[in-house]
Amino acid sequence: MKYLFLILLFGSTILFPVSLQSQNNPRFRIHDRIVTAKLREIKANLKLDQATYDQFYPLYLKYDKDLSDIDFRKPGRFLKVDADSLSTEDANQLIVNQLEIAKLLISIREKYYKEFKSVLSPQQIIKLYQTEAELRKKVIIELKKRIR
Repeated sequence: MKYLFLILLFGSTILFPVSLQSQNNPRFRIHDRIVTAKLREIKANLKLDQATYDQFYPLYLKYDKDLSDIDFRKPGRFLKVDADSLSTEDANQLIVNQLEIAKLLISIREKYYKEFKSVLSPQQIIKLYQTEAELRKKVIIELKKRIR
């Protein structure tokens, strides 16, 4: 549950739908810089040679886009709501929304696991997921610092 919370928090703060139609859009530039920084960190942590990286990064860009297309705002409310103040119907809908997002995340992970396996070893895929988790933690820490 803690891992899901981190995914939801990271998604609600960093991963947001991006309009790819205009590169002058400030959100596009920020997202592009974030992805570039993530790829740099992933390349270093997985110790990818250039040939492997050249095969990996287009897959990762598609994976990241699929994740960024998820609207994490609805299930993010799940952890902040006062459960006693909800009607049964509202509580049920909140749970269903949270479960749908979790299913979507799992389906994306399954899809890209198969694709990542064509380029990376299973050990490197584990390191990829670990690196992403570390980056999410760093982002959360940085956001908390900026809020204070």
